[in-house]
Amino acid sequence: MANSSFETQLDVLNKNLKVDGVGKVYISRKAFYLKAYLPDKFKPNWDELKQRWVATGLKAEKANIKQVEKLARKLHYERVTQNFIWENWLASEEELKPENKSLKLSDIYKRFKDDYFKNKKKTGATENGWKAIAQYLAPRNEKSKPDSIKLEHHKLFTADYIISVVEKYPPESKGRTDMMKYCLRLAKFADIPEIPRLEKYSEKMGKYEPKKRQKLDLDYATQVVEELRSDKRFGWAIAALLTYGCRISEVWSLFPEEGGIAECVTINKSKKASLYRYAIALPQENIQKFDLFNIERNYEYKTPEEYDGERAKAEGYAMAKWLRDYMKDKKLKFQLYDLRHLWGVQSAKTNMSTANAARAMGHSVALHEQTYLETFAKEDTKDVVKRKLLEELKN
Repeated sequence: MANSSFETQLDVLNKNLKVDGVGKVYISRKAFYLKAYLPDKFKPNWDELKQRWVATGLKAEKANIKQVEKLARKLHYERVTQNFIWENWLASEEELKPENKSLKLSDIYKRFKDDYFKNKKKTGATENGWKAIAQYLAPRNEKSKPDSIKLEHHKLFTADYIISVVEKYPPESKGRTDMMKYCLRLAKFADIPEIPRLEKYSEKMGKYEPKKRQKLDLDYATQVVEELRSDKRFGWAIAALLTYGCRISEVWSLFPEEGGIAECVTINKSKKASLYRYAIALPQENIQKFDLFNIERNYEYKTPEEYDGERAKAEGYAMAKWLRDYMKDKKLKFQLYDLRHLWGVQSAKTNMSTANAARAMGHSVALHEQTYLETFAKEDTKDVVKRKLLEELKN
């Protein structure tokens, strides 16, 4: 029975080591042995490896199973980090303690997160910056997203593992590009072996090129909004996005006024509520067409102090899903942000100055010119520039 118990424990140990990619414990001549691809004892060269037997100095007994597991993990760590030295093998118990700089992904991730927030104020910008990183580097949620391509935090963070995860994404996709970018950043932070190899792999990897934004037809967008306006929760909001060109997070603060304007709170790049501004209805007929003075709101905020970023984001996500569900059977599709973009394009086709249009949208003149004047077809741009020059000459 004792022998059976020993064999069972050894079998369990080897299964656990296999899951972690560590290797296997062998028995030879009544002693525990390990195997690993290692350099020669007398002329060590990590470019010339052979599978070699490694003695543990332990008898193959039940009492030594925990000790041989430590040795197996130590050997694996030293092989991966290329720190294995034959003369230093079979170290003392003190030296068998876990290394300070563990290559286990969960340990590296924790150190990285602590370092990211170190000496930083908790703001919308820092929180959103971390969320962008964590969506790739955080551990996979086995319950809610078992099939998602995420890092497995019980694994060792090695170059081979990084490449194996990155290659699960489609070639030249945004997911592959971003996963490689954040893994390389994490690898450099942890100073893992083979960083030059990862850098070369990243350079040779096909880069993601975002699709150019399709030109949204104003008549089609207006037709869709007319069909959706009757929705009690989001009908008014999508009509306001089309009419006033505000950001999605700002629409909950938008209050139309007489004269074709609407007061709203500006949400800047760091996701903070800042100053009020006046958005401009374009065209003004939309105010009556969509009955924008008659609004039933599920959520609102009237001042920068009342702005709740998480609540506004949740409402925005819910509205985006609502529009996607409506669009799923449509041949022509667009997203909520396309309505703001459409307003910017239309503003350049009117007599509105670039400065006023940029102010109404809550961003800089330079950004407005770069984003919206470049959207036109060549002939459209010529017409706009010609008209603007004529207006300047008149003044």
